[in-house]
Amino acid sequence: MTWSRDLVRHRRPGAVSAALVAACAALLAGAGPAAARGVPIVLYHHVSAAPAGAASPSLWVPPRRFRRQIRGLARAGYHGVTLGQVWRHWHEGAPLPAKPVVVSFDDGYASQHAHALPVLRRHGWPGVLNLEWRRLGARGGLSRAQVQEMIDAGWEIGDHTLTHPDLTKVGPARLRREVAGSRARMQRRLGVPVDFFCYPYGHVDATVEAAVRDAGFLAATTTRRGLTAPGRDPFALGRLIVTARTSPAQLRRLARRGR
Repeated sequence: MTWSRDLVRHRRPGAVSAALVAACAALLAGAGPAAARGVPIVLYHHVSAAPAGAASPSLWVPPRRFRRQIRGLARAGYHGVTLGQVWRHWHEGAPLPAKPVVVSFDDGYASQHAHALPVLRRHGWPGVLNLEWRRLGARGGLSRAQVQEMIDAGWEIGDHTLTHPDLTKVGPARLRREVAGSRARMQRRLGVPVDFFCYPYGHVDATVEAAVRDAGFLAATTTRRGLTAPGRDPFALGRLIVTARTSPAQLRRLARRGR
């Protein structure tokens, strides 16, 4: 099975544009054991200018900076893939482009649809939306229709809990509800597989990791810096946080070195 067909298989019928399939096929010549040396998973939050008084303003990446960051990765030979494609490469031998990168977005902000989706679509890249269920339909969050459009564009849905608590500080019943209950709800309401988990705040301990495993997830991402590679703990995958101050050159260096 080719990489482009693998992408199609995990999409709704008719959802893949001819341009996206062509872009995938064009990269097959370079596909190989790229993930053996580590795959960068970059992490975004807001893709918009930070309003006055915003908490953590560095996590608000203006659209123009975002476009330049992604363009810089593309010009360096990177191509966006989902975490599921990386997983299938590791465990089923499915091919990847020569320089894969996973572009992930936490929480579920409207700016991710307004500004990130069009940029990635122009490059023929999918994204990974780690969705906090409470934000769906909330002010400043994504609507159900917007999430569906992202899914139709090839985006993968990851689970970021129902209400984004620090899971290391909740009781057993709430932990199950925020992890297993969240996954069941997302799969039922969105009609897509939800196989990967994203820890709120990046906080995880042995109890939380066990709950994520027991819920049936294949892997989980943290906020620990580093590339992800086979042989490492799949429930402690590193990511690279991108901020408003990250230049395109710095992002390329992060993607290459993991630091």
